[in-house]
Amino acid sequence: MPHPVLASPTQNRGRRFSYAERESNNLVGLVHPAPPRTLYHEVSRILNALRSLPTALTRYQFLMRVLEDDQALFFAAAQANLPKILPIIYTPTVGDACLSYSDLPIPLRGLWIDAQQRGRIDAVLANWPEDNVDVVVVSDCERILGLGDLGANGMGIPVGKLLLYSACGGINPDRCLPVVLDVGCNNPSIRNNENYIGLPQPRLTGQAYDDFIQEFMDAIVQRYGKTCLIQFEDFGNGNALRLLEHYREKNCCFNDDVQGTAAVGLAGILSALRIEGVHSALSDHKFLFLGAGSAGIGIARLIVLALVREGMSEEDAVKKCFFVDSRGLVYQGRENVTQAKATFAHEIEDDVKAVAGDGLEAVVKALRPTALIGVSTIPGSFTEGVIKQMGEINERPLIFALSNPTSKAECTAEAAYKHTDGRAIFASGSPFAPVKLDERRTLVPGQGNNSYIFPGLGLGIVTAGARHVPESMLLAASDSLSKLVDKEQLAVSCVYPDLNSLMDISAHIAMAVCEEAKRLGLNEKNVNDITVEKIRAQMYEPGRGLM
Repeated sequence: MPHPVLASPTQNRGRRFSYAERESNNLVGLVHPAPPRTLYHEVSRILNALRSLPTALTRYQFLMRVLEDDQALFFAAAQANLPKILPIIYTPTVGDACLSYSDLPIPLRGLWIDAQQRGRIDAVLANWPEDNVDVVVVSDCERILGLGDLGANGMGIPVGKLLLYSACGGINPDRCLPVVLDVGCNNPSIRNNENYIGLPQPRLTGQAYDDFIQEFMDAIVQRYGKTCLIQFEDFGNGNALRLLEHYREKNCCFNDDVQGTAAVGLAGILSALRIEGVHSALSDHKFLFLGAGSAGIGIARLIVLALVREGMSEEDAVKKCFFVDSRGLVYQGRENVTQAKATFAHEIEDDVKAVAGDGLEAVVKALRPTALIGVSTIPGSFTEGVIKQMGEINERPLIFALSNPTSKAECTAEAAYKHTDGRAIFASGSPFAPVKLDERRTLVPGQGNNSYIFPGLGLGIVTAGARHVPESMLLAASDSLSKLVDKEQLAVSCVYPDLNSLMDISAHIAMAVCEEAKRLGLNEKNVNDITVEKIRAQMYEPGRGLM
């Protein structure tokens, strides 16, 4: 049986225990007899070990084991090399991990609340050992990234998301709670796996599902208070917007797939307005979305809010956004238009209507958008013809392929640049390497990763003790992120800041969120004297001063 100190990820210091600590904790003989190591050397060891591993998935498993053994070392390593670590602990690798979650030896982490616990969710929640929680990330795992219904295998997403809240946003990991609501799984290939870790039954639906969600929300507030932030993650399109609308005025909550994606998408657009050759006014742009799910609707809603802020009427602002779904262009009078899409179902000219079902390239040619935003999870749907058409219409077309993981991206960075002669302003949801056009010019794709937004947003909400998360907080976060993109990045067509600066970025976003909470009177905590520097100083950073 391991020594309790060595078995605790928050107490274990591994090779870093001093000789005195080894004596006082009765660890002599239980840890390596070699001289104590510094945190700097241990982080270097971890990063070197990562480089020797053959696949992204083995690197993920290795880091999860480090996290289980030594929490401070894990976060020090992550914060020391965020651009390298983020793709391992979150997208795109976390998608592969979730697909195999029932079959991999991954340490238990998080809280599963299954449908059989209806009526006693508060008792299950009481089993979580931490009495103070600031942030909960919860998923019913119906739509994991672009991979679909993965059932209880989706725990990798709430776990990974909260790792980023701490690694990028400096929120104490001991005050974070990952939750999977296991309401069943409708994916037979997952559910029928003999090793499946979840309930092998179809999903709850209807009133039974809604009652289960309500019981969970009430239990969180009862144990952790009304200012505990609840982030909805990877709920299906049928529930994501519906649950957000139902709870947004009642609880401190937001949906990252809808609102976080919207905020990071808008930030990239606002940054692009500063690039030479791009129309500098948001009102001069026309946005075409491929994919009319919750992510696309969320981005469009935030664009509308930004346009209204600039003085445009809401009616005119809505007309700046168009959607293509599985049936073609969404327009007024078309059949099979959901309520969420109906807002963006516009009257269109006959020549546009004539090609509405003829494919994306025909719609682009007829509609002439300045920005093409992919949230479809259909790989390669931004074809050579589509990209070239965008390049013919615009001097500097905005092409955002935001679907995750990388395998679901609408196009690659190389394709976007190649088919526009390097004129495209490209951003993606998952990382792409810089593209060398010629001997003189290399372009850097912007990664529109939600990790730019949600850690700082959450930090600001927690710092302010905000009771709700209105859309204006997301707009404040977008503005703050956009302003942090410098001229050097814009010069290589990159519309997002350096990922190495995520801790500083989160502090600035948190400050903007605190100011918005104060303006709206939503703060339970006194933020009158809050500054970016004070926020930055109180962020969780185990390697601070030791690296």
